[in-house]
Amino acid sequence: MAHFVGQRLSLKGQLCTVQYLGSVRNKSGNWLGVEWDDPARGKHNGTHEGVKYFECRSRSPTVASFLRPAQPWDEPRSFYQAVREKYMSKDDVEASQAVYFSSKQAEEVGFQKFAKRQAALQGIHVLILDHMRLQYKNSVEDEVIRDVCKDISELDLSCNLFESLEEIRRLVTLLPKLVHLVLDGNRFEVDGTADAVRLDRVASLSLSNTLLQGKSGSLGQVTSLHFPNVKTFKVANDERHNTASLDAQALPASIKVIDLAGNDFTNLSDLQDLTACGNLERLNLEKCQIRGVGELNTHINSSIIDLDLAHNRINSWAVIDALPTAFPALKQLRMTGNPIYTDLKSAAGKPLLAEDGYMLTIARLPQLEMLNYSKITEKERLNAEKYYLDEIAAELAASSPDSRVDVLRKHSLWSALCEEYGEPVIPDQPSTNTIDPRSLAARLITITCSSSSHPDWTLKIPKSFNIYSVLGMIGKKLNVMPLDLRLIWETGEEDPLGVDGGYESIVEWDSDEDEEQTKPREEKVAREVELVPGTRTLGTYIEGREAKVRVEMRN
Repeated sequence: MAHFVGQRLSLKGQLCTVQYLGSVRNKSGNWLGVEWDDPARGKHNGTHEGVKYFECRSRSPTVASFLRPAQPWDEPRSFYQAVREKYMSKDDVEASQAVYFSSKQAEEVGFQKFAKRQAALQGIHVLILDHMRLQYKNSVEDEVIRDVCKDISELDLSCNLFESLEEIRRLVTLLPKLVHLVLDGNRFEVDGTADAVRLDRVASLSLSNTLLQGKSGSLGQVTSLHFPNVKTFKVANDERHNTASLDAQALPASIKVIDLAGNDFTNLSDLQDLTACGNLERLNLEKCQIRGVGELNTHINSSIIDLDLAHNRINSWAVIDALPTAFPALKQLRMTGNPIYTDLKSAAGKPLLAEDGYMLTIARLPQLEMLNYSKITEKERLNAEKYYLDEIAAELAASSPDSRVDVLRKHSLWSALCEEYGEPVIPDQPSTNTIDPRSLAARLITITCSSSSHPDWTLKIPKSFNIYSVLGMIGKKLNVMPLDLRLIWETGEEDPLGVDGGYESIVEWDSDEDEEQTKPREEKVAREVELVPGTRTLGTYIEGREAKVRVEMRN
């Protein structure tokens, strides 16, 4: 087999493209440098021992290999062979065996054979011929393809051995009713010298994972030249970092849907070139790497109404807040699978559910009509906007007066929401010691217990518990009968005990100078209160939120 650069080959079911023929340093003989369709199949990216032998379409570091030319290469199939193997019964195949005149293949003729051939694909309008090692090298089968496939409207030729777009174009012109064409995973070249035959009927074109470099024109130019009436255009999983490589300005004006899922965009600004697609209505950006806004100076596209941002890396509200500016006509949005909904907290720091995040998304996008395939009802929008307004108010309340301007700068809808629902009262920023008297924390007393037989420990006890209950909790802790214990509240305050132990004698003096020297010393004693067993509640003894209680055994 003769080899050449651009040749498509299959080895044990793995497809590759020949990118280099020749010698390799420190290796004897001739080698084929191939780029695998599977980017993890190889060992390098065209560079070996510091020498760059060829460029690869893929950016993967393990997409290429060097192989000896003499390999057990898989045999390619013709288009009609693939159709017969997949869609015709064994009897149909036997009845359609080819005969030869001179060196050219010809189909057996006859009414019986023609009828069976026509019946084989009767009622079938979709052909799925992916991963079948297809090539179209000559026109010998053209007549039979026209007969058998005259009603085919959808054709999937993904992951085959086509080497040029011209090869594919000559094949699909044999299908007069073809509307949907899928060429995913192929690695064909575009020949700029070929006649620009227009496939006007094709309305849906998929070029995902073709890594088409457009050596003879940009992807937009190639599409406009050969598929001028395309309405749905798919270029997913194509290692694209921005839409400039699409040359969107050159795309057909007929395009209404673009699918760019699985590409490597990181910011909304990477999509800026889509401004030129004036009739675009739907844009799929699922499973890209989008996490920020970037330098977005103007809108991205003013006609898009349906946007899919599911399963990206969006983890801040900045991206969502930028959507009305980037896509002013947006009405339908998908946002599931983004990290912003898995680690969301309220203004007070409380963890929120994903459903709470979706409510805030609805409130932040007033023009939105559908979120994650669910229609937004008037009641849902009302609840979402009120919830969002309360969240803003809580964030303002937790901020100092000087920083509230910065808070409102993050919430551009504050004025509109206040106009619709009334401006909430924003209390002054609370101090760290301020506790809502209605909260559970205000109804608990933290008691530090000390005992000679046990290390200190802490209990949080409601003020409404009576002393019997308190004794029960402490007795259980110490494994002692509750009524065998005494609870002494150490208030931390002191009371005067009197002078000299409470006894004051008559002291004689005869001058003011001696007064200070003879003044009796006043003594104080720590105030302690016993918490007497009974139904009296703990809160009637202790008014504060913390207390220290000494636990003793009764004699």
